[in-house]
Amino acid sequence: MTIESLIISDWQERIAYFVTNPGIMISDFAELLSFVFGLIYWNKFKQTPIRWFILFLGYNFFNEMAALAYYVSGLSNNNTIFYNVHQVVYFSVHFYIFYQYLLRKKLKLAVVLFFGIWLISFAYQLFTKNLVLEYALFSTVLGDFLTMISVLFVFIEVINASTISKLQDNMIIYLGLGLLVYLVISIPTSVTSFVGWEKIGKDTGPRMEFYQILRNVGTFAGALMYFIFAYGFYRAKAPSIRLTR
Repeated sequence: MTIESLIISDWQERIAYFVTNPGIMISDFAELLSFVFGLIYWNKFKQTPIRWFILFLGYNFFNEMAALAYYVSGLSNNNTIFYNVHQVVYFSVHFYIFYQYLLRKKLKLAVVLFFGIWLISFAYQLFTKNLVLEYALFSTVLGDFLTMISVLFVFIEVINASTISKLQDNMIIYLGLGLLVYLVISIPTSVTSFVGWEKIGKDTGPRMEFYQILRNVGTFAGALMYFIFAYGFYRAKAPSIRLTR
């Protein structure tokens, strides 16, 4: 089998959808930028749980590129598996970091419980759906909602333990802020667009334009999140694992 035989005839149209979409291009640039900034300031965070977040950002970007290459090459018309696997890494890393930065045992236990609930929901979909072809939407939305609550837990402890000036030096603040900005916007827009997109099929009328706008809003929210992460790596000082001594 030659390389040429693996590439479908409409690959140019497929890749054009991405390279001519400013929202996607800005978001991909922001993803890469946040990872690069994380590497630049690696020494500030290499002894803390934030190092796993930096590595996750690298995986996040290259997974996105691999999913794009998989789709454009025509190996499949569906690259959902990349995003379902990404979901496992995403929630594992984030819940781990929240757990590490919390002090109160009840809040730490709550985060463990949240991760367990998400894991059960994902396992259920793993056995009831074909996650190679079907996106695990329910576990994603549930995980995002539990992530928002976990971020609020961390914010409460950080704010109670720090002065305003110290808040600006804490990377967990930028991580949480970026996530909150993104999740508050993306949860309703992604659910609405995902469900609606499935129902309208190939409709090219106003409804399609509406769902495209929703998707673009979510994409720009993601870009903003990554820019916040990048600024946080630059602005924050090396944090301790615990919030107080």
